Amino acid sequence: MPIPTKTEIQAFEARLDRALAERVTNRCNANAALRLASNMAEVAATTQPTGSGEGVLNDGINSFSAYLVSGTSGPEPALEALFGDLDFGFHYHHLRGLLYYSYNAPGSIDWRFAENRIELRFLDPSLPRQFFTVWNENVLGSQRIFDGFDVPDKLRELLKNQPEFELGEAHEAADKLLQAHADLKLSAYFSILDTNSEIDLGGYSYREIYAVYRILLMKALYHRHQAAANDHTGCVHVQADELRDMLAQETKIDAAKVEAMLQDLVFDSKAAEDRVDSTYFSLMREGAAPRDIIIRPCHFSKADGLVQLLRVVAQRRPHVFLSQVSNALAAAFVQRVKAAFEAQGFLCQSEISLRAIDPALPDIDLLVIVEEPTLGFVMLICEVKSPLPPQWAKDQLRALAKDNVSKAFRQTEAISTFLRKPEGIEFIRSVVPKGGLEHFDSFVTVLQQLIITSDNAGMFFGHEETPIINFRTLERLLQRADGDILHMRYCISHYNEWADECVTTAMATVEVDGLTVLHEGFTPTRLMDFPQTTWNSSSDRQRMIDDFVANGHHPFDCLVGREGVIIAPPTDAATDARGPLAKPI
Repeated sequence: MPIPTKTEIQAFEARLDRALAERVTNRCNANAALRLASNMAEVAATTQPTGSGEGVLNDGINSFSAYLVSGTSGPEPALEALFGDLDFGFHYHHLRGLLYYSYNAPGSIDWRFAENRIELRFLDPSLPRQFFTVWNENVLGSQRIFDGFDVPDKLRELLKNQPEFELGEAHEAADKLLQAHADLKLSAYFSILDTNSEIDLGGYSYREIYAVYRILLMKALYHRHQAAANDHTGCVHVQADELRDMLAQETKIDAAKVEAMLQDLVFDSKAAEDRVDSTYFSLMREGAAPRDIIIRPCHFSKADGLVQLLRVVAQRRPHVFLSQVSNALAAAFVQRVKAAFEAQGFLCQSEISLRAIDPALPDIDLLVIVEEPTLGFVMLICEVKSPLPPQWAKDQLRALAKDNVSKAFRQTEAISTFLRKPEGIEFIRSVVPKGGLEHFDSFVTVLQQLIITSDNAGMFFGHEETPIINFRTLERLLQRADGDILHMRYCISHYNEWADECVTTAMATVEVDGLTVLHEGFTPTRLMDFPQTTWNSSSDRQRMIDDFVANGHHPFDCLVGREGVIIAPPTDAATDARGPLAKPI
């Protein structure tokens, strides 16, 4: 099939939008369609918790979100027709993402047109690899966090045969369990900012929204477990004023502030008018009386709502986000990554300015120094980028912006060039531990550049040479490596090929205005974890070091036959090592 032109792709996009607009749901009673669609998604989440139905239906809700909150009157929706429309909405949502990739990352998607048929496939392997990485980290993270956590079972036992909206002894007993469950889930989220931070988000602080969100999460978990225990799964609808007053009472926060928070937590007709992305919301408000807020308990209790909230703030009040949140979030993210390295005994320095050496040089976000007793030191020179994880395609593409992940690769190139100059070698000398390496007067320093992100695992950057890893993968690798930096470097260098072995793709089919459209999606075939090694905790470690020294070996033995190695001689009063004496061998 021939490759289409941009004009042909745009014509398909218009045809796709028209097909969505013509679906029967857009002529139904919007309030009723919103409630029924939300109920359908919650039933799928409860009855098939490991299936794809919940995701399909929620993606479909996102595609119809502007209409669902419009309050438009019309006939009651038919279950079968609405299900068909939500299924189409799922395909629409996925195709929208592929369109965004095509326009903004040329060469990432392969388009093929034939008579009444279109095929879209991943051309850039970094896309399915990214989708797998996010899925893999979510599953492994959940397994680790909730291993041995029996609160859900206890909650369902307590709430069995209990009325949902009448408080009693069972509900009081459940409250502490709900607090424990909510706090554990929040700890697994992108919890970067201090929960007591007074950062202003535009009418309320982060501390205040955290407190309100925690209560909402407890309520969602309550309804989720109560419904599962009593087989009456579905959404919950509540009057906006009632929800506001309840949250104000339980958090002791002024009702006007809670009202402002709910405006940023609830997708409604105003959010649709402002073109705020519906993927940033788990709560939705009816557009016509009674204008209840619709809660999907399973959806709310699984979504990282704090990230969603911060994305809403960034879109609605970009000046507030840039002045109040952005720098604090970036600094806190660096400290999170630094703490993960330090937990393994590595020496770390953060936010190192090189401007005194050269004003044009970027700062080093994080420098990690690892002693290797038979080698010398391994230094990881880390650029830490993209502190706010993306929600979907449009957010992922922000990595290509000049001030985002793409900038990190140019910064690493500048630092790499600097480190091979005499002044760069002097900088390396200045950060090497003053005591040097035990047993040896000279040693090797290995430099490794690394880009660490909140989510991106190389998506759109497969052509770059500097390795890139998201922080959740990095934290897991650190825990499995037991301080073995050489093992870590090996795993990082082989991550892409290992991940690619764990994912396959499959074609989905949808009819769009007389066209048969096949579009590629990813399917994980298995989980991928790093092997557990022992190094710092190994009883053989010291014996290996002693044998190395006793047998007369030297760190320089590893350099024999290698090219591109820089030897910097010792510095003393008679030797100037800042110039030609530092030479490659």
